[in-house]
Amino acid sequence: MTYNCSVALPSAIAVNASIVGERPTGLGHYSLQLISALDEFGERLIVYTSRPDLVAAPHATIHRVSVRMRPERGARGHLQRLFWIQTGLRLRLQRDRPRVLLNLMPEGLLGSRLPQITVVHDLLPLRFPAEYPRQQYYFRHFVPAVLRGSRAIVVTSESTRRDLLAFYRDLPPASIHVIPCGYDARRFMADTADGPFDGEPYALYVGNVLPHKNLLTLVEAFGRVACCHEGRLVIRGWGHAAHVRALRDRIESLGLSPRIDWQPYASAQDLPRLYRQARMLVLPSLYEGFGLTALEGMACGTPVITSNVSSLPEVVGEAALMVEPTDVENLAAAMTRLFTDEGLAKELRMRGPAQAARFSWEKAARALQALVGQVVP
Repeated sequence: MTYNCSVALPSAIAVNASIVGERPTGLGHYSLQLISALDEFGERLIVYTSRPDLVAAPHATIHRVSVRMRPERGARGHLQRLFWIQTGLRLRLQRDRPRVLLNLMPEGLLGSRLPQITVVHDLLPLRFPAEYPRQQYYFRHFVPAVLRGSRAIVVTSESTRRDLLAFYRDLPPASIHVIPCGYDARRFMADTADGPFDGEPYALYVGNVLPHKNLLTLVEAFGRVACCHEGRLVIRGWGHAAHVRALRDRIESLGLSPRIDWQPYASAQDLPRLYRQARMLVLPSLYEGFGLTALEGMACGTPVITSNVSSLPEVVGEAALMVEPTDVENLAAAMTRLFTDEGLAKELRMRGPAQAARFSWEKAARALQALVGQVVP
């Protein structure tokens, strides 16, 4: 199904947004927000997605693609996307004749004359190969081939730029451009009419339940806090069955089940309030390509504790407490400080929104517009 005009738009940017799924997570939200910002700035877009209902780009031409490629379908969906890109998308682009193809994941055309700009969010499978055995061939062979065939590569942090240069040494450094993510300032803000929160104070974690998120260390640290102080740990996130089971077993072995509120997801409507009412947001990851939840938390005026590794120092600056992610005692001490030190909490509530304001989808879209102008004069 095609929405809006279906004629060729030679000056248009074609956007491969097939990564947007049934329940968009970080990558899906990145795609939708960037498309919306580019549309607001007057770019002529041709968007390929299985979720046209989620695309807030009234001026774009939108082509619906198969639901079989959605990320919720796991490895099968991934293979379907890769096959479609080399076949169905290639044919569609020949008809639509855009000036450039924007790949919002490192899933692009091989052997194509059409200029491409490809986004790489992280190299997590190469950093943690034991956790991602099935993605090794893809990241060691297919991804570098796509990047070598791209006029420009976009990363969301200097940390990911360093990773690209370390793992793919034949890439020209000048081809890699850092364009940080933004956040939805209409949803995530500190000054709202939530009203006073009179419940038990809580530390909040939002995100996937995966090994690099370091949640086993988080619950260990919370266990040391909980023995001496009131407060809860609120977890909103889910993951593969084995990782979920390991986290649940650790919580039960520590006797923390009564003190931990764990639900698979927070709705889009509830998430901003959940941030604002939290005593702190804790993101103790071993690795992040960007760390969007830390940015959203700061924008809501929530004190943030995060790791001092990968991209996270770039995101939080001096507006958060940073800890060594494998140091349980250090993490527990930081959580205790924010549960008990109102002066420190107030200071971080003030710093957070100012730091978050340095990032926006408008800035990201403007930077991408300028890059397109360089790649396709």
